[in-house]
Amino acid sequence: MNRFRLHGLAAAIIALGGCASAPQNGTLEQQARFGGTTLADLEGTDIIIEEQQLESASTQDALNSYRQAAELFDDPERRAKTLRRMADLALSSATEQEMGIEDADNQRLEQKVDKLVYDNAMEQVNTTTDNERKLALLDLAGTMAPSMADKDVNYNTAISLYQELLNSTSDPDQRAEAYYLLSKAYAMDGNLEQARASLDTLVEQYPNSEWALESQFRRGEMLFSDGDYDYAEKAYADVINRGANNEFYSQALYKHGWSHYKLGDYELAQASFFTLLDTLNGASELNDDTSMENKLFADTQRVVSLAFSNLDGPQSVKTWFARNGKRDYEPEIYRSLGQVYLSQERFRDAAEAFDMFVQVYPNSTLAPEFSSLQIDAYQKGGFPTLVLPAKEKFIQHYGINSDYWGRHPDIREEYVSLLKGHILDLAEYHHVLAQKSGNPADYRNPARWYQEYLDTPPASEDQGKVNHRYAEVLYAAEDYPAAISEFERTAYQYQGYEKGGDAAFNALVAYQQILDSNPDEEQASRWRTKKIASAQQYGQRFPEHPEVPNVLHDTAEDQLALGDVEGAVKTAGILVNRQPPPSAELMRYGWATIANGEFDLGRFKVAEMAYGKLLDMQMPAEQRAQYREKLAVSIYRQAEQQQEQGNLDIAAATFLRVGQAVPEAAVRKNAEFDAATLFINQGRSTDAIPVLEAFRQRYPDDPLTDTIPDKLAIAYEKQGNYTAAAGELQLIAANYKGDDPELSRQALWKAAEMQDRAEQPQASIALYQQYLQEWPQPYDFRSEAQFRLVELNRKTGNSERENHWLQQLVTSYRQAGGEANDRVAWLAAYASFTLAEPHFAEFKRIALTQPLKTSLAAKTGVMKKALVDYQAVADIGVAEYATAANYKIGEMYRVLARDLIASERPNGLDELELEEYTMLLEDKAFPYEDQAIDILIANTNLVTDDIYDQWVKKSFGALAELIPGRYAKFEQVESYVDIIY
Repeated sequence: MNRFRLHGLAAAIIALGGCASAPQNGTLEQQARFGGTTLADLEGTDIIIEEQQLESASTQDALNSYRQAAELFDDPERRAKTLRRMADLALSSATEQEMGIEDADNQRLEQKVDKLVYDNAMEQVNTTTDNERKLALLDLAGTMAPSMADKDVNYNTAISLYQELLNSTSDPDQRAEAYYLLSKAYAMDGNLEQARASLDTLVEQYPNSEWALESQFRRGEMLFSDGDYDYAEKAYADVINRGANNEFYSQALYKHGWSHYKLGDYELAQASFFTLLDTLNGASELNDDTSMENKLFADTQRVVSLAFSNLDGPQSVKTWFARNGKRDYEPEIYRSLGQVYLSQERFRDAAEAFDMFVQVYPNSTLAPEFSSLQIDAYQKGGFPTLVLPAKEKFIQHYGINSDYWGRHPDIREEYVSLLKGHILDLAEYHHVLAQKSGNPADYRNPARWYQEYLDTPPASEDQGKVNHRYAEVLYAAEDYPAAISEFERTAYQYQGYEKGGDAAFNALVAYQQILDSNPDEEQASRWRTKKIASAQQYGQRFPEHPEVPNVLHDTAEDQLALGDVEGAVKTAGILVNRQPPPSAELMRYGWATIANGEFDLGRFKVAEMAYGKLLDMQMPAEQRAQYREKLAVSIYRQAEQQQEQGNLDIAAATFLRVGQAVPEAAVRKNAEFDAATLFINQGRSTDAIPVLEAFRQRYPDDPLTDTIPDKLAIAYEKQGNYTAAAGELQLIAANYKGDDPELSRQALWKAAEMQDRAEQPQASIALYQQYLQEWPQPYDFRSEAQFRLVELNRKTGNSERENHWLQQLVTSYRQAGGEANDRVAWLAAYASFTLAEPHFAEFKRIALTQPLKTSLAAKTGVMKKALVDYQAVADIGVAEYATAANYKIGEMYRVLARDLIASERPNGLDELELEEYTMLLEDKAFPYEDQAIDILIANTNLVTDDIYDQWVKKSFGALAELIPGRYAKFEQVESYVDIIY
C-alpha cells in the first residue's frame, strides 16, 4: 500500500465517515475548506476559528466508512470487533427505517463505533514502523475524534506522533504531509497558532509539494479569520497564481477579493470578484440551484454589489461595465446592488440602483422588471411622494404611448399587469386628491389615467369597474357628454359588470345635468331626445334596477317637454303596470300622466278612466279636487265630441253626466248650460226647462245665469207657456238695461207680446205701459205700444184709457217730427180719425129742433170739434185716413144742409110763413151743401193720384146724390181744393 493510496483512503474516510462530512455548522475556516464560505456568511462577521460539533452523515454513509477502516486493522480480533459494531450499526439502520428510531440513539451508537475505531487506530500507530501506514492511521484517528466526547479524545498523542515522524524522516513528501496533518491535529486541539505555524513551515519549505496548495489556502483562511487581511490576500494570491485548474481556485478568488474588501481596496476586490464571476459564468453547475457553484456565483455578485455600494453605487456599476465591457450577468449586479441597499434599508439608493439599469439599458427586456424594483424600493422605504412619480415614469416608458411598447410586443404580457396596476394606482391617487379639493378641474388628472388604463390591452377583469370610475371622474369634472359616453359604455358593453345598472342610471343623471345648465332650445331638445333613448335602453336592460321607476317618471317628463304626449303616456303605462308596483307617489304620477296625456290627445273616454283610477288613490285634498275637476272636464269633452259628431241626444246626456259624476265641478255649469241649449235646439223644451231652472238656482251669480231667461223664454214659448216666457223676458230686460239697452228694450217688448199671446190683457197693458215709460224711443215701437194699449183698453172696455192712448198716438207723431215713419204716421192718423168719430156721431145724433137756434148751435158746435179732428187727420197725410177725413167733413156739411132743411118748424106758422121759413132754411142750407160738394169733389179727384179707397168711393156716391146730373153718371171728375171754409 503506497502513500497515495493511504492518503486517498484517509480522504475517503474524511469524506464518508460519520465525523468527516462537510461541516455545516463548523468554523468559518472549516466551512470555507469543505463547503465554500459565502458572502452571506462572511458579511458583518468576525472570522475566527473555533471548535464545533460536526454534523453526522447518514448511517449508511458511516457503514461504508467503517468497512474501509476495518481493512486497516491487521489484528483479526480488532477487525472482528469493528465488524460487530458495523453489524450493530446496520441493525440500527434497519430498525431506524422500519420503526423510526430517534436520530439521537443512532448518534450514540455511531459514537461508540467511532471510539472503537479511534482506539484501534491509535494502538496500531504505536506498534507500526511503516511511516505511511502510521500517517494514514493518525489521519483516520483524527477523523474519528470530533464525534467523541472531549474526555475520550487525546490530540496530544497524535501531535507527538506527527512530531516524532518529522524527527524520523527526511523525505520531503512525508515531511510535507506530516506538517499538513500536524497542523490539522493542532487545529483539532484548538491550538490555531501552532496549526498555522505548521502550515507556514510547509509552504515555506515545501512550496511545490502536493500539500502546499491546500496548505496555502488553509493559511489564507486562518489569516483571514485572524483579520490579517494583508497576508491572507498574499496566501490567496499564491493559490490563484497556481492556475485556474486547482481545486481551490474559485474559493481563493472569492476570499482574495474579500481580503481586499476588508482592506478597503474595493476596486482591487472587484478585480478578483469579477474574475471569479467570469470563471463561473456559463458553467453547467449554475443550472443547479443547490450546487456550490451556483451559491458562490450568487454570493460573489452580492459582494461585488457591496463593493460598489462603498464606491459610487450604481454610477460605479455603470462606469465599470462601460470600461470593462458588458457581461450577460450585468443585470444581476444592478439587481444585487439594489438588494444590498434594501438590506441596509437604504431604500432610495436601492431605487436609484434599479433605475440606473433602466437608464443604461432603456430598451432591455428586463427594463420593466427593474423599474418595478425601483417602485418597490420606494414603497418599502415609505416614500409615497417618490412612488407615484416612479409609477408615472414607468407608464411613460412602457405604456401604450411609448416607443418601448411598440418595440417589444413579445414581452408585453410579462409586464402589462404591472403597467395597468401602476396606471390604476395613479388614477386612484389623483381621484382621491380631486375628491379632497372638490375642484372639477382636478378630476382631469384621474380621468387621463383611467382612460389610459382602459386603452391598454388586454382588457382586465375589472375593466367594467374602472370604466365606471372613469365615467364618474368625467362627471365630477363636469364633462357631462364624455361622462355619458363612458357611463353607457360601462353599462352596455361590459355584460358581466355587476353595477351596470348604476352606470346606466348615472348616464341619465349626467344628461339631466346638461339639461339643467339651460342650453338653448335646439340643444335642449337634442339632449332630451338622447336622454329618452338612453332611459329606454336602461329600462330594457336593467328592468330590476331600483331606479327604474324614477327613471320612467323622468322619461315621461322629458317626453312631455318635447311635446311627445303619446310617448309619455306609453312610458307612464309601463310605470303603473310594473310588478311589484312603484311607490304610491309614482303610481299617482303615472296615472296622472296617462290621464292628462289622454286628455291632451283628445281621447277623453280613456282620460276619464285614468282619472277614475287616480282618484281611487290617497292624495291631498287640494290635489284630489284638481283631479276631480279634470275628470269632469274629460266627461264634458266627450259630450262636445258627441255634439260635433251629431249625436245630440248622447251629447246632452253626457253633459248632464258631468254633474252626476262630479257635482262640485266648475265645468258642471257649462255642461248643464250646454245640455239645456241642446234640448232647446232640439225642441225638447220639457227637458230644457228643469235644467235651466236648476242652473239658475244653483248659480245665481254666474254670468251664464243672465242668459237663462232668454233660453227659458224660448223654451216656455215653445211649450206654449207664454206667461212664463214673458216673465223670463222681463228678467232679460231688467238684467241688460244697463249693459245692453237695446237687448233690454227688445226683451221687454217681447215680454209684452208673450202676454198678448197668453191673452192676459191686464198683464199686457202693464208691460206696454212699462215699455213706454222706459223706452219713449224709438217712435215706431212707442206708437205700436200705444196702439196696443188702445186696443187692449178697448177690449177691456176702458174707453177713457182707450182715448188717452189714442191721443198719445197723435202726440207721439207730433213729437217724432221728421223721425216719424209711415207706421207712426198711420197710427197717428188712425188715432186722430178714431178720436174724431165720436164727435161725428154726436153731430149726426143732434136733431135740429125748436128753438132752432139752440139746437143748431149745439150741432154746429160739435161739428166744429169734428172738423178740427178730421183736419188733424188730413194734416198727417196718410191717404187712407185723409180720404176718410175729407169724406167725413163733406158728409157733415151735407148732413147739416139736409138737417137744416128738414129741421123742426116753429109752431103756429101759416102756410105762407111756413113757405117763407122753408125758403129761409134752404138759403141757409145751400152754402153748406156747396161746401160739401166742393170737399167731396176734392176727395174724388184723388183718383188721379191712384187713390181710390172706400172713402173716395163714398164721396162719389154722395156727389151722385148731391149733383145727380154730374155724378150719377160719373162722366167727369173735377179738381178740388182741399180746404174747408
